Amino acid sequence: MLRALDAVLRGSASGIPKRFALLCLAGCWTGANAASSAAADGVLQRLMPGLAPQFALKLEQRADGRDYFRIGGSAGHIEVRAATMPTLLAGVNEYLKTVAHLQVSTNGVRLGPKGFVLPAPPAPIEKPAHYPWRYALNENTDGYTTPYWDEARWRREIDILALHGVNAVLVERGMDAVLYRTFRDFGYGDEEIRAWITTPAHQNWQLMGNMCCFNGPIAQALLDKRAASGRRIAAMLRELGIEPVFQGYYGVVPADFAKKHPGAHVIEQGDWGGFARPGWIDPRDPWFAKIAEAFYRYERELYGDAAADIPKTRDARGLPPLGELYDMEIFQEGGTAGDVPVGDGAKAVQAALLRAHPNARWMMMAWQKNPLPELVDALDPAHTLIIDIEQGRIARENRDMQFKGIPWLYGGLWQFGGRTTFGAPLYDYAVRLPRMASVPGNHIAGVGLFTEGLDTNPFAFDLYYDMAWRDAPVDLAAWTRDYAQRRYGGNDAHAERAWQIIAKTAYGFRADVVAVNDAGDRDAAHDSLFAAVPSLTITHAASWSPPTPRYDANEFRSALAELLQVAAPLRTTETYRYDIVDVARQTLANESRRLLPLIEAAYEAKDRPRFKALTGEWTRDIQLQESLLRTNDYFLLGAWLARVPPWASSQQELAQLDYDARSIMTTWSDRRSQDARGLWDYANRDWAGLTADYYLPRWRMYFASLERSLATGKPPETIDWYAVGERFNRSMKTYPAKAEGDPWRAALAIARALDLAPDQADAASKAEKTPP
Repeated sequence: MLRALDAVLRGSASGIPKRFALLCLAGCWTGANAASSAAADGVLQRLMPGLAPQFALKLEQRADGRDYFRIGGSAGHIEVRAATMPTLLAGVNEYLKTVAHLQVSTNGVRLGPKGFVLPAPPAPIEKPAHYPWRYALNENTDGYTTPYWDEARWRREIDILALHGVNAVLVERGMDAVLYRTFRDFGYGDEEIRAWITTPAHQNWQLMGNMCCFNGPIAQALLDKRAASGRRIAAMLRELGIEPVFQGYYGVVPADFAKKHPGAHVIEQGDWGGFARPGWIDPRDPWFAKIAEAFYRYERELYGDAAADIPKTRDARGLPPLGELYDMEIFQEGGTAGDVPVGDGAKAVQAALLRAHPNARWMMMAWQKNPLPELVDALDPAHTLIIDIEQGRIARENRDMQFKGIPWLYGGLWQFGGRTTFGAPLYDYAVRLPRMASVPGNHIAGVGLFTEGLDTNPFAFDLYYDMAWRDAPVDLAAWTRDYAQRRYGGNDAHAERAWQIIAKTAYGFRADVVAVNDAGDRDAAHDSLFAAVPSLTITHAASWSPPTPRYDANEFRSALAELLQVAAPLRTTETYRYDIVDVARQTLANESRRLLPLIEAAYEAKDRPRFKALTGEWTRDIQLQESLLRTNDYFLLGAWLARVPPWASSQQELAQLDYDARSIMTTWSDRRSQDARGLWDYANRDWAGLTADYYLPRWRMYFASLERSLATGKPPETIDWYAVGERFNRSMKTYPAKAEGDPWRAALAIARALDLAPDQADAASKAEKTPP
């Protein structure tokens, strides 16, 4: 079916107009999904080919129409039944986790030895879907993680999301083609509109009305490639019964739209992060309806309706599904309604959506001041869905009252900018979520993963989606014990102790009862000062990252000593090899917060020997970090950059896109944004290559300037950090895209440097080096 859809959309279905062929396929697909579990079988074949033959999957509706999964069977023949494809796969995952004690995670897979026979469940297991929606992806993920992914990488992520029961995923790839076609209809020339559209890693912020016109013009060939790829990603999702969530139109226009169309009421939106925002056309203006009609028409031609072919079921409370979703973030992080009444404008935006898609819901974030009360008052709750992404930051217990009957998702947000920060406020997901969902008359309609990047914190990811199937708070200590067992296998005491320490520290902080001013993104953990623009007084690398640690770093470091003592056979697993790098990396990152105040004190005291010794320790730690990060694929700059070349059609375009991919992590944009400072190193991350060639040279340069100041008595020279970043961004240097080295030994080297190495681990290391 996937190949058939792609053939139709490429125009190879003879004699049938694309839009009608697409709608036919969409309409016929429900029956195919209802009758066959072949697509779910395909997920198992891709993720666990050795175990897939031992599963028998069947789609089977309940008489009451509610969504559920049921697990039964015997050893080597596990039967899973469910009403929909995502719940069918969630049932498989439930079995893997709770019966077989195996794991498929975003960061590593452990599926047992070759020839492993799956054990029979001790009794049938049945769970209802407690909510109609299990959503995934922050808009910013398209910039901080996925902008240059190929379809194979997308397929793997979709498979893992499906295995965790996700049934709605945001698709932004290809929306640039929709914008291009739309505004070509309104008097904009080819080069003119391509110069307005930003390149992929920054494009999401244009869709949200934050910026435009960066690093362009985007190539026509790239627009075409991205449209075709986005179409196939949407088809992959539909094949698994997952709804692709598309962009809606809420009024973004080029800032000069009124010059081309005199009389059009366009409101200037000011600046964001040093960028001039696109204009916003008054939704009551006749031009708005014309643009919206064109936008939705081109979007439908490219992708079809969001949920045209998704089976409809009810959740455990009997609530029906919520219809197709279209994402629109109006006045996101700024902007203004000008003289447009917010309520009237919101009604017009929703009306345009419903003219194009009568069953649709306007999906929006609850973030900072949004949604505005006037907007909430004006909208039809039956066609609106809010994702509350602040529950990990501030314990907001009154959302039902604030949202006035609009259904909402309890969002999961514990990571910003794709940063490699370690930690999450899991109490707010494991305890507060089920308590709030148990209140009679609540309007919680599901969960929604909203981290700004992917493939970090697999512990949090696992628990968060687990909560979609639970109606009572979780005992986090017991859950953590079971996690350690399925993560590595066996019942290793050191593994369990390590994870109990990690759960208590990095995953033990909670949302604030009231907002804490100027405290940063407190729903995430602190970042590494090694990644900060050098300063003796810096307290965070990203502008809004927490300035103080979110947990006890001294207690956290003992988890590294425990992980190093995990039994040798368990250390060969993919899951362990990821975790030992991540824990050692974070232990070293935390060390930066101990060292920097000491370096400052030595400098202020003009104690040159101590200053030199401490700065030497600082650079040594960064070098140890680089050696560690090289041992795991998830921490390689080279893996990120290697995804860029296939999208380029020339060397010139390759340089343009390579700059796009590098700058998003470093300077973020051009000097205008740097002068605003807010986005500087916002997307910092502990990656091999980035550490060695960007962070380390900056600190060496800075310490050298301070050393000269101590020697001469003159003030340190001013360093143009933007110019330093630009040299890195424009270098085109390539890096290894595959890991090399032993992660356990690299972590042990760090433990030794920090006087953390346990005697047992040291002895094991020496024994392995001793010849027989």
